[in-house]
Amino acid sequence: MKKIIIAAIAVLGFTTANAQYTAEKGDFQTSIDFRPFKSSGDMFSNEVGNTVGVNFSYFLADKHALRLGLGFDTNSTKDASSDGKFGVNLGYEYHFKSYERVDLFAGAQVGFATAWGKTKQQTYNNAGEPNGTVDVKAAGLPREFSVGVFTGVNYYFYKKLYVGAEVQLGYAHTSYSKGQSYDGEKVIDNKEAAPGKNKIGFNVLPAFRLGWTF
Repeated sequence: MKKIIIAAIAVLGFTTANAQYTAEKGDFQTSIDFRPFKSSGDMFSNEVGNTVGVNFSYFLADKHALRLGLGFDTNSTKDASSDGKFGVNLGYEYHFKSYERVDLFAGAQVGFATAWGKTKQQTYNNAGEPNGTVDVKAAGLPREFSVGVFTGVNYYFYKKLYVGAEVQLGYAHTSYSKGQSYDGEKVIDNKEAAPGKNKIGFNVLPAFRLGWTF
């Protein structure tokens, strides 16, 4: 029994000493970004920010990976209005030589993000008394298409588990929804929308990223 215990300890010690911290070919990696401050930087662009983001990466080789990012955010108020934001991006990562626990990477991505929202407006009968509500789509909601490059670092505090941060430089085109209005009888679509805009920006991702590798 004593020999078995000694052998088990030796195997465990050898495994720990030779642990692969960073991802390698064939690994699947996922991470969650928490963005509690809602500042100007985010995984898509400045206009359609998201509070929580989820990222997925698949390593085609030790240094090459494809990644998919998803972001979302929802909100509602006492007056029954509600809004939300959703975005998706697809990108490529190149991972430089890692230093045991530190993994430096860079890459490029394209993305699309959109926001939605509605408000409830009071309706009245012929006597001027409230008799219900109607849903009206909000105007000026942004939709974005973006392309960009990024670089970042992950620190592995345990085997296959890491925290990280990222910096981005990109271009985004934003357009805005026309929305709707209520004329007292029916909901009508607005004829005009706010003009779109283009921008190039440098963003520091204000997120705490927790990830793990399978």
